Amino acid sequence: MVGLYKQAQSKIPATISLPSHWVKSYEDFVTKNATSVGQIESALRSLTYLIPGRFHEAELASETLHTSTLLLSLYHTSLLRRHFPSPSPPSPQSRYTTFYAARSRLYSNSAILLQTIQYTELLCEMFFKRRGGEKARWRLVVALELIKAICRTIMFWVTGRRMVIEGSSTGERPLIPEQLQEQTPQDEPPQEIESLSSGGAVSAAAKDDETTVQEERTKEWNMPRTGMKLPVLPTQGGESITDFLSKRVISADDIKVASQLVRKISSYQGQVAEMLWIARPVVYALAMQRLQGSTTGGGKRSYYDWRPWVLGFGMEVAARELGKKAVRERTVGGWRGMTGLEKAELRRRGWGMAWWGMRGAFYDNITKSWIQGFAGRLKGKPLLDIVGGIVEDYGYLWDEYYFSTSTM
Repeated sequence: MVGLYKQAQSKIPATISLPSHWVKSYEDFVTKNATSVGQIESALRSLTYLIPGRFHEAELASETLHTSTLLLSLYHTSLLRRHFPSPSPPSPQSRYTTFYAARSRLYSNSAILLQTIQYTELLCEMFFKRRGGEKARWRLVVALELIKAICRTIMFWVTGRRMVIEGSSTGERPLIPEQLQEQTPQDEPPQEIESLSSGGAVSAAAKDDETTVQEERTKEWNMPRTGMKLPVLPTQGGESITDFLSKRVISADDIKVASQLVRKISSYQGQVAEMLWIARPVVYALAMQRLQGSTTGGGKRSYYDWRPWVLGFGMEVAARELGKKAVRERTVGGWRGMTGLEKAELRRRGWGMAWWGMRGAFYDNITKSWIQGFAGRLKGKPLLDIVGGIVEDYGYLWDEYYFSTSTM
């Protein structure tokens, strides 16, 4: 008995070390096959978009696949960033978010939690609706919107009252060796080509490439004072001179410190506008939950009642107009004085307002009939019938789930 106990005790450390060994093996596989892994991720995402599930009974399985792909892609990005160089130059959004993520652990945790919720919120809503019905579903919706609002508020104050810029918490996916080889042409041909070539054909091609490279180098001009080399301008038949020069232009945002890519909101109006924008999904979700709880017959009245939609959309418009007024009054140059990252974020929010046409009473009273008519006209037509079927499948999601049209 004592011998069996000692034997089992000796095997425990090896058993515990197995999961970490598996994780290490998986990380090695991803880093060595980064290109193939990226292609598989893209294929799976495309598959979940084309077959949304939306086969009424299988939407949970389809959304599980979609969510798992997004979370796995997020993990792969963080893993590859530890092994390969970042894109050069990184985008302003990536520079800004990674700067504050490295500077503040609170900001980093909030950004990761926010992105994780955005990836999983629709799947959680499906699960809670199946297990607990409409009441459990709306409690979950309000709770998730409240957590997201808290995360955005933390990000707003940690950055010194700057506009909330949402982006990948792990930054951009780095360039893998294959991509670096495609972007950086090899100046010297392989030395083994001559020995492996048959009949000297490959050897002649290698010598021609080497001659071309040497000719290109002789055309470069060495500046006498600095000793730097000016590259050769593109010849006729290649890329245009405009494209050639545009790749080498440095904008003001490229040389700014990451924290200066977004200005501090100093005016009271601007801060109120940002807090309104942060709070609007919570208010809208609470209004929808309240109406759903006061109805019978499956809560249909909550979808046809215009009050939640008017309240949520009104808050979004008010936040946008207050923000524009603050920019006109407090920013030198107005709109032109804003940074490129701020303009991009405002454009993203502007396009996000279009999704209000797919929510609540506006969708049920106006947009839904248009979509159903469009899908109906495509039926019975070659190829277009497939598009109509996909639209109908997505229509089931838009009818049944809050987060299917949420960009908030």
